[in-house]
Amino acid sequence: MEIVPGLHRLRTPMTSKALPWIMPYAFEGPDGVSLFDSGYGTPEASEWLTQQLHGIGYQPSDIRRLIVSHGHPDHIGMAGWIKEQSPHCELVMLGREAEWFHDMRHGPSEFMDRTGGWLVRHGVDPDEAKEAFRRASAEHSSGDDNQDSGDVSTETERRSWSMPSVTADVRLEDGDVLEFDNWKLEAVWTPGHTPGHLCMFEQQHQLMLTGDHVLSRITPNVSLGDQDERAGRRPLAEFLDSLKKVAAYDTKLALPAHEDVIDDLPARCATIARHHDDRLDEVYEGIDDDGSTAADVSAEVTWNRPYETFNVFKKRSALGETLSHLQLLEEHGRIARQDDDGVVRWQRV
Repeated sequence: MEIVPGLHRLRTPMTSKALPWIMPYAFEGPDGVSLFDSGYGTPEASEWLTQQLHGIGYQPSDIRRLIVSHGHPDHIGMAGWIKEQSPHCELVMLGREAEWFHDMRHGPSEFMDRTGGWLVRHGVDPDEAKEAFRRASAEHSSGDDNQDSGDVSTETERRSWSMPSVTADVRLEDGDVLEFDNWKLEAVWTPGHTPGHLCMFEQQHQLMLTGDHVLSRITPNVSLGDQDERAGRRPLAEFLDSLKKVAAYDTKLALPAHEDVIDDLPARCATIARHHDDRLDEVYEGIDDDGSTAADVSAEVTWNRPYETFNVFKKRSALGETLSHLQLLEEHGRIARQDDDGVVRWQRV
């Protein structure tokens, strides 16, 4: 799909039926092509990108730069493979995200070590967490990271989940203008989904590439995780401020990483903000009179399917999103946090 002359919307497959595609954007230039986001580091996704590039007259070795909205595997997972195909390709990230990505890059085993205590502290039963991690380890790990498992499905899932060992060649700051091949893209720092999420405003045609910050139908996960707690982050407050920030641009079209293009960015931002207002009320109502943990509240609010059916990775995401809303409710003076023998509980004020 050609958005404007020289700018194409591609697609590469995800590993989820609910969200089947990620949409890279390809900017044509006289000596190659530049991508905004890419896709998972799976063979299938790499094949799709190769085919999509061929369709507009390029091949992977023609990729001159990869601009990454944020450091989640479906956006940066293909970066290592792209670097192999095009060794001179520049990896471009917001500086804040590059630092976060470096700190967060780890495999499933380390993830489990870091996360288990955090889950228990916020109300997940210790035995449940231990058993869930045991099962998840068997599902997601194929042994040594350098070992070929021989199981295509397991290997694909492992490669899609894992973070690639790459570092940013170019680190942008908020407001920087990246110029290449007659294109001018302004870096727009939009924290919330991740600490250094990057949107890019294409000035000539008034296009906003929104990554996962603004999607056309669903909303991104905005979580308060264990590392965020230690860093003193306020993810939901950051995200809501970032919605106002991108909505203020004079944008003709928004180009998200998933789902459909958005022809009224301010209206979509307002809809997402209202969703979080409603979720704040739902989280508040999910707190028992005697107080509740974040896990208790997570089981009471609405998800796309019942909370009790989630595996440990989805449960962590749900718990983190609930915590980001609890944190903001506390800032608004509606609830108070209590630490009870290493378990955090929340009480209405």
